[in-house]
Amino acid sequence: MEPVIVIGTLHLRADRADEARGVIASVVKQTHQQPGCLTYAAHEVADDPLTVVVIEKWASQQDLDDHNTAPWLAEALSRVGELLTDAPRIQVLTPLGYGTTDKASLR
Repeated sequence: MEPVIVIGTLHLRADRADEARGVIASVVKQTHQQPGCLTYAAHEVADDPLTVVVIEKWASQQDLDDHNTAPWLAEALSRVGELLTDAPRIQVLTPLGYGTTDKASLR
């Protein structure tokens, strides 16, 4: 079974960016405790610190589904929603496998 890779992109409101970062940090901390969480890492875009990209790696689709339906996550997303300029963009990735096997996907 292949791990599930997710990329989330969030655009923070400049006037509430610190508050948004606090909510994001809380979500990261709680997510790290969930079964099946292999990676959950938040990064700022180097030339745009108001854009945060979250890279997720889950052991299975079920683990991701459990994460997405956690009540604490719904609460956090409702809080962070007003701190963003638009809705988060969530993308689930499927590796194409181009190149050499050991370098062709996120591991």
